[in-house]
Amino acid sequence: MTSQPALRSSSGAIWLVVAALFAVMSLVPLVAIAVDGGPAESVALVTATLVVGLLLAMLVIRWTVREGPPRLRALAGCFLGMALIALIGMVICVMIVWSPLTR
Repeated sequence: MTSQPALRSSSGAIWLVVAALFAVMSLVPLVAIAVDGGPAESVALVTATLVVGLLLAMLVIRWTVREGPPRLRALAGCFLGMALIALIGMVICVMIVWSPLTR
């Protein structure tokens, strides 16, 4: 698994392209939830902010860290973090929206 070109010899551009596409796809439902103004609005806003923040962190890493495996591992870690945060945030939003109102 560690001998993949994307983790050894890539410039890192592919990580940015895939992360940007993923961010756009995950921001669509998160923004829709936030605009709806329901009880999951705050979770959606925090999740969207973290996704965008990690994408910006990837851009900073791409332009500041020297080329090579350390840069690629950092980009991969940010992307995995972005995916995990988006998944957890969406699951929490769905749980909030689908939870029965018990008062």
